[in-house]
Amino acid sequence: MQTPKDYTRKLLLDTAREAFLRKGFKAVSMREISKLSGVGLSNIYNYYPCKDDLLAVVLHPLLEAMNGMLDNHNRNESLSLEIFTSEEYHRKSMQEVMGIITRYRKEFKLLFLDTQDSRFNDFWERWIEKSTAIGMEYLERMKELYPDLHTQISPFFIHFTCSWWINMMKEVVLHEELSQEEIECFIGEYIHFSTGGWKKLMNVECNREKKMVGSKTSSYSSRIKTNSI
Repeated sequence: MQTPKDYTRKLLLDTAREAFLRKGFKAVSMREISKLSGVGLSNIYNYYPCKDDLLAVVLHPLLEAMNGMLDNHNRNESLSLEIFTSEEYHRKSMQEVMGIITRYRKEFKLLFLDTQDSRFNDFWERWIEKSTAIGMEYLERMKELYPDLHTQISPFFIHFTCSWWINMMKEVVLHEELSQEEIECFIGEYIHFSTGGWKKLMNVECNREKKMVGSKTSSYSSRIKTNSI
C-alpha cells in the first residue's frame, strides 16, 4: 500500500508537472503549488526543499530517455561500418528519436524555453560538452577497429554536430503544426543527411573497399593453399 508520505510526494510531483507544463517554470510559485495540491507550504519543503528540486523530478524521465539515447548511439553494436549504410539502423534511430519527442514534447519545450532561472539554465551546453567527449571517444574506438578510417576530426566540429543534433530536436518540438508524418520524414532526412556527411568525412567507402579486397585476397589465397594440398 502507498504510504501517506509517498502519496503526498506524488501529489506534489503531479501538481507541479501540470502547472509547469501549462504555465512555465518561472510563472509558478511554491505557494501556487501548495494551493493547487492542498499541501501546506511549509510541509512542501519537507519533500522538495526548493522549486528547482520539483523541476528536476518533473524532467527526470526525459533526461533518462536522453541519456539512454546517447548510450544507444555509442554502444559496442554501433562500432561498425554498417551504421553508415544500414537502412534498418537508420529506421531504428529515427523511431527512437520520434518516440522520445512524441512522449516528452511538453517537457522538451519546458527545458528549451523556460528554465533560465533554475539549475537547468545551462543544461544544453553541458549536454553538448558531454556528447562531444563521448563522440571523440567513439572515434578513437572506431579507429582501433578500422585503422584506415579518417578519424582526426576537430573537437570543435564534433561540438558543432552535437549542437546541431539538439537544434534539430528543438525545431521539431517548437513547430507544433507538424504532423507525425512530417516529423518522421524530417528526422529520417536529417539522419540520412548526417550519416552521409560522416561517411564522406571518415572515408568509409574507401575503407570498405579495402576490406572487401583484403577479404577476396584472403579467400583466394586459401583456395590456392587448399588446391596445392
